[in-house]
Amino acid sequence: MQRSASRMTRAQSVAGCLVLLTAVLCGAASAPWAEQRFSRLPVTAEAAHTRICVTISGKRFEWNFPNPPFGTLSCSQ
Repeated sequence: MQRSASRMTRAQSVAGCLVLLTAVLCGAASAPWAEQRFSRLPVTAEAAHTRICVTISGKRFEWNFPNPPFGTLSCSQ
């Protein structure tokens, strides 16, 4: 079976570029609005609490998040 190589026409190529350009411009224009509308939560003492976790192989490391990472035996409270 032989496949014929189908190429985009010039109009299709220009339309595709315009769609990508429009998406980038809309994303850039809406970034300040999104930053203001969906503001980040302030860091609380609970979130800033550093825990010491131990991996399966016995390596210790600091972890600043409430949930323990995958592959850990335990984390301090």
